[in-house]
Amino acid sequence: MRSRRLLSMLFVAAAAIASTTAASAATKCPSQATNIPGPYYVFFDIGSTKINAAGMKEIKEAAQRAKAMYVTRVCMLGKADKQGDEKLNAALSVKRAQAVADALVKEGVDPKYIIVVGKGEPYGDWLKLFEDNENDRSVKITLAK
Repeated sequence: MRSRRLLSMLFVAAAAIASTTAASAATKCPSQATNIPGPYYVFFDIGSTKINAAGMKEIKEAAQRAKAMYVTRVCMLGKADKQGDEKLNAALSVKRAQAVADALVKEGVDPKYIIVVGKGEPYGDWLKLFEDNENDRSVKITLAK
């Protein structure tokens, strides 16, 4: 039952990613350009992909900067904390990055410039496993030319 549920969640995540924007998937983000302000960070509640007001403020600022400076690579690096199943956290990190990518597209960023990367659980901080580590539940937006 658990493997069936996991498989269905991964399928839903893959379908959501394929259908929302023309964002390209990658394994890592390019470095933040030194002449462009950033990076920007969007933080999430445990197990959530919902973007809060503070996150939308970051997204709007990143989108404005990307458009004004003719940025051609906007990368979302999604992360998840170490709570829960490793595979579910990997899918969650991609969903978070995709949610931010979708919001950037709504703010006028061309989807062909967007890169989505999910780092899942392995990117988390093992030393703070039982602490509420907001940094591990985030998406980092980098802008590069």
